[in-house]
Amino acid sequence: MVYFYDSDRITLGDPSYSGHTVYKKAKYRRPSGLFKKIIYKQNKHADLNFSRFEVGFSAMAGRFLLPDLTPKQALVRNRAGQIIGVASEHYCYAAHRREGLAEFYSINMDGEQKSDSDSKLPSAEPSKSQNNQAHFLGQFPVSSAKPKAPEDIPVYFLDQFPAGFFSTLWRSYKDGEIDFDMASLASVLTSSYTLEEDDLHKGNFGFYLVKKQGRMVVVFFKIDNDLMLADSVMSCYGSRITSWSHGDHAFDITVQDLLSFPKLIDSQNHYWPTSKRYLANPIDAKVYSGTDDINAFAELARSRSFRHAKWREFYKHTLIPPEIIKQSLMKAFDTNDAKDRAQLAVIQQAVVARQAKLRAVLFSIPAFRSFVRNLPTAEFESIQREILRGVDDENQALSETILADMKRHYYLCSRNGFADGDTPLHVAIRLKDYRHHETWQAFRQFAEVPNENGEKPLDVAVALAERSRQHNFPDLRQDPFFTIKSLLRAGAEKTDSYRALPRPMKESIANYRFGTDYLSRAKEISTGKELIDLMRDVGEDYRLSLKMRKELSVSCLKQFIRFQQKHRACEEILQTMKVALNGNDEQEPAPELQFIRQLRSRLWIVRQIRGLLGGTGTQVALNDLIDEELSRYQPSCFSLFTFFSCTKEEKTEPASDLGQELACQSSV
Repeated sequence: MVYFYDSDRITLGDPSYSGHTVYKKAKYRRPSGLFKKIIYKQNKHADLNFSRFEVGFSAMAGRFLLPDLTPKQALVRNRAGQIIGVASEHYCYAAHRREGLAEFYSINMDGEQKSDSDSKLPSAEPSKSQNNQAHFLGQFPVSSAKPKAPEDIPVYFLDQFPAGFFSTLWRSYKDGEIDFDMASLASVLTSSYTLEEDDLHKGNFGFYLVKKQGRMVVVFFKIDNDLMLADSVMSCYGSRITSWSHGDHAFDITVQDLLSFPKLIDSQNHYWPTSKRYLANPIDAKVYSGTDDINAFAELARSRSFRHAKWREFYKHTLIPPEIIKQSLMKAFDTNDAKDRAQLAVIQQAVVARQAKLRAVLFSIPAFRSFVRNLPTAEFESIQREILRGVDDENQALSETILADMKRHYYLCSRNGFADGDTPLHVAIRLKDYRHHETWQAFRQFAEVPNENGEKPLDVAVALAERSRQHNFPDLRQDPFFTIKSLLRAGAEKTDSYRALPRPMKESIANYRFGTDYLSRAKEISTGKELIDLMRDVGEDYRLSLKMRKELSVSCLKQFIRFQQKHRACEEILQTMKVALNGNDEQEPAPELQFIRQLRSRLWIVRQIRGLLGGTGTQVALNDLIDEELSRYQPSCFSLFTFFSCTKEEKTEPASDLGQELACQSSV
């Protein structure tokens, strides 16, 4: 459910400008009359969609992060009900939810020990347990403080300190002077990587100091999640000029990056703690310009406690069900609104695809498989609780799904379910998580790479097929017969194990057809709304890649025409479908069919120019089918719906594994 702040309850304060108008000292008057410190941001570029993205991404990031490592946000609306911006609570409230009014530490930013009268925390009292003795972090004195209210909790950001400050913290940790909350640090970094964060600069990377078990502990957090999904979503809405040369592999997940994490070699995140950005302003305090800081972050890869926390967080990310991702996005997108629902589906599917890639690469790493194999039962239960925290009753049943996935992973890691030398392509097939076009595009370079047993990815699919009974799998990702066919059509070379299959089985694979309920539903369509709803459901099916969903939409329309062309309402249904697909002078194209017009441009500069939506081959194919069928009827009002040039000749569609197998199957 979308939650709003009303603008007339906000006291603004002075504005600042950083891409859009921001009020950093705003306050929100709660219904109780008490005020809450917020940061209010007006719609970026006067476009409410950017506000929806930020609130949705923040809610989603909260599912991937450990609890309360990013502040809560809400959309802001005016009296007319229009969305005019975003309200973000100050992080002190999240710190309070994590720690309560515990004993914290305050840093003297002037480099000199402060007296109580100089303190920036007027209600904070020096801790008697510390005898008011100051600690030092580099040149900065640190004094103990006991806040009286959440607003008094001191929080800091890396850009407030000179270059090299993180390396100072890191040295203090290695010298045993302070402790790092490694779980929080790993959570911030891994979630930023998983969710394609492009804006993790020092101004968005924060920390606070709290006393735990007599020790000073550094806890890390992050803010401003509006540039997550930089590759899969936001590159179609706006990206930095320096990123326009990127292609579709700019945010690849690789074994090299996961092993050296947080040092990134392959992924091109713009602001990242181990990456200098030479085209950025060299005197900008938000840029990671200091070699000492960069080296300190890179050293985390050699820390045993960080590695454990890193693997744990990455593993949790792969286990978060799509339903929970959807629930978090519903804080910004109203599923009762067709446009919101379509936009939510785009984001959900992007995250599911990203999870699949992460899963495949992770389980190809022996060190990660060892981590899963040796994970204590209590840790499994802890991960499950984190994923399900705050989940509504409707989704509580997902606990069984998460538990089943964990058991399957443990079994595969413990019972030689993987082989040494398995590539991510091997692993995707073994996990029954082969997303066809998406998986092939991400890992096709491994198609002819054998593991140490001499097995190529096709051999793995063949072995699964030999152990399976050929039937209609409910989930295409799990169907080894279709996987074999898809691999061969994509260009994988036939292997000895495939050639050794009995001839009837090879013929069966060659003629294999994937069954789906969508085609059964298409046969029974009796109204235009039913056809549009069917297409919408196809577009929202996160189990299928975008290309597969588009191909399936064409097959569903063919199926409808084949079985309903003699029905008296067929002409009206097709005309309704055509308007929904293309729009006309009176209405825009139906949001339910947005996925059909969703572009799959590889170059970021093309995405910048064309955006997310435009004319596609699938749209042309659907129009041709409709026009050809309508031409059979009296050409009364047919011309009113012409949007694309059409011919009476049926166009030859490019061969595709799903399109050919689904086309007009009367047996389904």
